[in-house]
Amino acid sequence: MLKNVMLGLTVSLVVAATTSAEEINPVLGKVGDFVLREADLERIVGYQSSEALEKLQSDPAQRAQVVRQLLVTRAAAARSRKEGFDRKPEVKEQLGYVIDGFLAEQYLRKVVVADITVPDEEVKKYYAEHQEEFLLPTMVKVRQIFIEVPKDATPAAKEKARERAGDILKQLKEGADFAALAKSSSDDADSAPRGGELGLLTPGKTNSEEFEKAAFALKAGEVSPVVETPFGYHILKVDERTEERTAPYEEAQEYIRTLLKPRFEQQKAQAFLDKLAKEAGVQAMEPVPTEKEESPAPR
Repeated sequence: MLKNVMLGLTVSLVVAATTSAEEINPVLGKVGDFVLREADLERIVGYQSSEALEKLQSDPAQRAQVVRQLLVTRAAAARSRKEGFDRKPEVKEQLGYVIDGFLAEQYLRKVVVADITVPDEEVKKYYAEHQEEFLLPTMVKVRQIFIEVPKDATPAAKEKARERAGDILKQLKEGADFAALAKSSSDDADSAPRGGELGLLTPGKTNSEEFEKAAFALKAGEVSPVVETPFGYHILKVDERTEERTAPYEEAQEYIRTLLKPRFEQQKAQAFLDKLAKEAGVQAMEPVPTEKEESPAPR
């Protein structure tokens, strides 16, 4: 895969070199007389796929790596030309194959399958035949007030923490605001500033069986008793609860289209290539089997 990417990037550099000097784009790097600008990078990576371009735009580290790779590739190519490597017959032959492959791949992607759509009936068929894929588990939106108990805590310290949790629970039963108490009393530095909010939880996604059992036993609006886990004591509140359900077709259809699109693109591309091969008179000769001498029978 990396080899294919490198080949694509190498050929793409030829296109990038034609960028007008008058374009107002930030300079990303230089090597010799070659200047790599923002528009060049977007075009080069865009030749690979729109997904690759989106990922590059959101990942500065990968972006910097690709910029360096392009410039180093450019430097290596310049050195090879200086030494006449590009004039070797076998190199010219391989370059021809690289260019042919690049042209064919781009034509297939940007012309042949550019307007492909997945028929509604295929989307509905997939939804009907794969209901298990769209089963959404029970979800609860949870808040917590956490009282930490270190692993090396003494029995007295553990009892003090339990009493502290019990006092907080008593305040909640008397009508105290859960979020306010979480902010002032919870030992969880991450969730306390958010009023103890942990977000949506699904079964099997917590690191404590006791915590999970208590959370999913609650209805929306309910507060748990004090829950003991290996980490300390917790008091939980469920703000929202959604029972297990199957996602309706309206929610699932775009996911299904995205899932099926590559298959339909492949089918259309293959049909085009088969037709083209017939029209162009492509003939791939079958290898002629060679007769093997029979081995003498063992004596």
